[in-house]
Amino acid sequence: MRMLAKIHGVHVPMRMKMDQTILAQHRRLPLPGMKSSFVGLETMLGVDENIEFEDFLNKQEFCEKEIDVHTELEKKFGY
Repeated sequence: MRMLAKIHGVHVPMRMKMDQTILAQHRRLPLPGMKSSFVGLETMLGVDENIEFEDFLNKQEFCEKEIDVHTELEKKFGY
């Protein structure tokens, strides 16, 4: 970070930290079966190029489920 600040200016490390904070936030509604994927954050950190066991084995969060979004939101917010 210091090298980036010296070469490109102080704003570059601050911008990278700000981008990382924004990309780490959950963007989806908290519904069962629909979890947030952090593709942007993984790309920024450079971990999207590595294939791990979890990427191709049957993870529970990647299984397709038929859910009714309206019903789940009513349960969540008590309508």
